[in-house]
Amino acid sequence: MAANGTSVSIQDLSLNFGAVSVLQTLNLDVAEGEFIVLLGPSGCGKSTLLNCIAGLLDISEGRIFIKGKNVTWEEPKDRGIGMVFQSYALYPQMTVEKNLSFGLRVAGVPKDEITKRIARAAEILQIEPLLQRKPAALSGGQRQRVAIGRALVRDVDVFLFDEPLSNLDAKLRSELRVEIKLLHRKLQNTMIYVTHDQIEAMTLADRIAVMKGGVIQQLDAPQTIYNRPVNRFVAGFLGSPAMNFVEGQLEAGAPALFKSGSVSIPLDRYAFDGAGSKSGACVFGIRPEHIAFGEAANSMPFATDAAVEIVEPMGSDTLVWTKLGAHNFSFRVEAEKTLRNGDPVRIGFDPARASLFDSQSGNRM
Repeated sequence: MAANGTSVSIQDLSLNFGAVSVLQTLNLDVAEGEFIVLLGPSGCGKSTLLNCIAGLLDISEGRIFIKGKNVTWEEPKDRGIGMVFQSYALYPQMTVEKNLSFGLRVAGVPKDEITKRIARAAEILQIEPLLQRKPAALSGGQRQRVAIGRALVRDVDVFLFDEPLSNLDAKLRSELRVEIKLLHRKLQNTMIYVTHDQIEAMTLADRIAVMKGGVIQQLDAPQTIYNRPVNRFVAGFLGSPAMNFVEGQLEAGAPALFKSGSVSIPLDRYAFDGAGSKSGACVFGIRPEHIAFGEAANSMPFATDAAVEIVEPMGSDTLVWTKLGAHNFSFRVEAEKTLRNGDPVRIGFDPARASLFDSQSGNRM
């Protein structure tokens, strides 16, 4: 049985297509009213997992509970879920109103109840003026609102979103992201949302499940995953621009040191996981926004001189590329700062904000 207060419980779920294992002994509990984002690269199994929860794929092993009820072999319509697809999946010959009501009419919901639900969904999603239009007369953002509305009228406990914004341009994506966040706040329903877009994940999620190869690598609050990634894959997948990685050796001692060529970084401020520091090959990671430059660098526990190699203006700020030892190394500066290729710079950072990964396992140290 799913625990009290748990909306969706996935227990030891595996899915194989012939000899190919797509999901492996996966466990996930989603709390009542929680917004969980399944995040990962294409082919990591996130949409497959969502389709298993929806009942669109039969699992090979394990069990799925929704609201405490074992729905492992239930039909999708009997699971108490509403699903929003990437492709909108609207009927082109029907008006918006007919698209919204179709599933309810098939299910035999009384007419006055259908009218009430459509009015509520249309008001929440601000699509009242569109009800008599057909999908061809709608923009991409309007079509996606209608697709969300079709899930909304079902009046279910759990909403499943499969990359709902990936067909939209950047501006619309950003606007609808805010609307989905407000929708969740208003409805307080459980939402499970699939995306490969880390900004969507960071802004929408109560917790993020980062997936790779059919396995959840880390499940935690967005800030925890961002600041304390459990392995190099998670560290590299989250963050834009990406985390800097420098390969080298860890020398245990008091303090422990990270060495890469002529670079030596003291790790007395670094919080090691578990057993503490052990000498050996490792990777030092630090995010570009955690690096100070110029005068500010001198107040950091570690500072060094470097030279500007590439300057990338990014609008609100600028990404500057240099070298740390033999490795490419980037840091962010305010857009007003003028730096040119070849300029000498002083850079520094606090190793307490870094992440160290074992070279062999990739796990956080």
